[in-house]
Amino acid sequence: MSWDIKKRDWSGTIVTISTAIFAFVSIVSVFISVTTWQTQREAARPYFTFKESPSIHLTDELSFEFKFNNVGTHPATNLSSKTIVFDENLLQEPILVDDYTVVNDIPRDTTTSLLLSIKSTHFLQTDFKPQFLVICLSYADPITRKAYIQTIYTKWAGVISQKPQPIIHVEASEKQKILNYLKSHHLLESTQKNG
Repeated sequence: MSWDIKKRDWSGTIVTISTAIFAFVSIVSVFISVTTWQTQREAARPYFTFKESPSIHLTDELSFEFKFNNVGTHPATNLSSKTIVFDENLLQEPILVDDYTVVNDIPRDTTTSLLLSIKSTHFLQTDFKPQFLVICLSYADPITRKAYIQTIYTKWAGVISQKPQPIIHVEASEKQKILNYLKSHHLLESTQKNG
């Protein structure tokens, strides 16, 4: 009789341990599945990159054209931008603060343009100092219903011998100086979230 009780105790213990291991493996599997699903959803979010180098035109005004391409899987809705242009010496007020909103959705692999025009006789001079151009894009993902802010830091090399120079990306060492400038001019609110 005692042998049967011991046998049943061992059987019950083995079943209990097996059930606990199975439950633990199931919980870990669910956690991995949820994490993978969230990662895939985040990877599918809308995200904008330059389609090509920005174009610069200098006539009686200075104009820039930025072409952004949605490289994410999901479309972008409610796309708006705030562009701030200011001298690289960081001492003057911005020469341009421009807000722009796109009405239509921007599906995957679709390009949208941002046009900026600055009217000034200073650009007709032989030389014009380099300028920082900070572009803050905000948009939403209609599938996940999440909002995103994407800030792009660029630098325009100015005008040399009446020839407009190219736009390049800002060096990492310049970013904090730019953020300090934006904060001191109360322009930081829209650009600090994704810095």
